[in-house]
Amino acid sequence: MKLYNESYVIVEKPEIRIEKFNKDFYFGFYCTIMEERTIRWATRFGNGFVNAYDYKPNDSLRILKFNEMTEEWLDFIIACRSGISHNWDIVEGPMAV
Repeated sequence: MKLYNESYVIVEKPEIRIEKFNKDFYFGFYCTIMEERTIRWATRFGNGFVNAYDYKPNDSLRILKFNEMTEEWLDFIIACRSGISHNWDIVEGPMAV
């Protein structure tokens, strides 16, 4: 599976940097499967980069998936943006605006 990330720099080796927890899914390296959206995000404020990665699913990872915006999804985002951590390796779902 191909995953994309937009950035102001080229990111050859993704890593989780502990900077700001107030993101939708807490600390993490945010990617998407939507290449066109990533291109728009990367270029919206000037010259950005689209980083692409090959991801192979790994059954040993703890994955939480939200298929749509639900009350559970919203509660999860509110908790993350409030600094409450979680134990999931991967969180997948819609982004809040």
